[in-house]
Amino acid sequence: MTTAILLVEARGQSVHCREDACVNLVQAAWLARELARAGVDVRLRLIADAGQSIEEYSILCHVKDNFESFKERIVSAADPRETRYGVVRELRAQLPFTFKAVPAGGIAIEDRLFYSPLVARIDEVNSELIATLRDVVHPLFDPSAIDDVEMLIRAHAGKPYLDLDLATAQRAIAIVTGDEFEAIDIATVSRPEDDPRHWLHEDGGRTLIENDLVRKQGGESGGFHDRLIGVFASVTPIREERPYFNSPTCCRVEHGKVRLIARDRFSVLALSASERMPFDRFRELLDAQNAGAAERLMAIKYPHTARFVAATVAAEAIAAAEEGPVHVMFIDGIGGWNPTTAGQIDIELRASMPAAITYNHVTAREMYGELPPFAGGILPIVKALAANPPSLFENSGLAESLLQLIDRVVPATSSFHS
Repeated sequence: MTTAILLVEARGQSVHCREDACVNLVQAAWLARELARAGVDVRLRLIADAGQSIEEYSILCHVKDNFESFKERIVSAADPRETRYGVVRELRAQLPFTFKAVPAGGIAIEDRLFYSPLVARIDEVNSELIATLRDVVHPLFDPSAIDDVEMLIRAHAGKPYLDLDLATAQRAIAIVTGDEFEAIDIATVSRPEDDPRHWLHEDGGRTLIENDLVRKQGGESGGFHDRLIGVFASVTPIREERPYFNSPTCCRVEHGKVRLIARDRFSVLALSASERMPFDRFRELLDAQNAGAAERLMAIKYPHTARFVAATVAAEAIAAAEEGPVHVMFIDGIGGWNPTTAGQIDIELRASMPAAITYNHVTAREMYGELPPFAGGILPIVKALAANPPSLFENSGLAESLLQLIDRVVPATSSFHS
């Protein structure tokens, strides 16, 4: 039997409308539907790693003109600390839900700053924003879907934020795939569990990190990016009592030691925190976390996440190839190359796939200016995006060939040709 493994990002689906991940998810769901109708064994794999804070990933990346004004308010304030908290509150008010941080491994983090979704729990519906969304008029925005958005938020009160993201992604996939939804095998890749012991992907992740540390400690690293370590850790900024824990925190090799520098994605918060430690001390912290006795919070990030995702998908593809032809499709990004996420996964997948397995990296056409410029999640825009799926692809010819190359199992009467 022919197998198709479709890999796509699922982060942020409960928040952003104006994001390539929304378009990519619809592309993947549509391909999955058409392939399932043709009798292909379809496996949809959702990337659900921790990523950066909810505010940075789904709000700040769409208000780039405000970066400097936010930072200026903080650095010029009489009380930068309280002003920093105020900026974070303003950004959170633009989300369709409220959320809070919970201690992990007995360690509490500073929840008035940005923090990793690993410790985020949904609180309640942001009723004020939801009321505003119901009045939105936009050609791609369906206000009637807000009922679904609100229902999912309420159903996830007290649950991890990543659970809400995945439930929202699954609802969107179900809308696109319709009757074929049950025939599609859907699972997550790199979804971190709540327990910090699993944030480094246990023995496999620890080995990946250790091999990298050995190379770097031996002086094999060259430029700045070669010195980066794919782990982020909690760091306590100056004048803060509790640690800051967010994936943009930099972990790198510097002068023979491991250096941690607290930072946010766009340097809005103007944090000041840096520390150095010997490699052996860094290893002790990694081992303590894996053993369930974390001294501080640590988690895997890119580029190690890319390697872990690719290795997981490649292993599944190689196993499936024993039963018949296998085609792997990585649907991620808009029109080109993202070297820090999609690009890394693409490189790793190409390197790990045997020649007998067909591989394609599929991107979407640029739609940023057409999508609604606010938060609300994928559900209010999924029907509009799914109205003409081939138009979402950067290369419309590729959209058709992806279906037809699967041993020509797609009949001419399929909905692709209608």
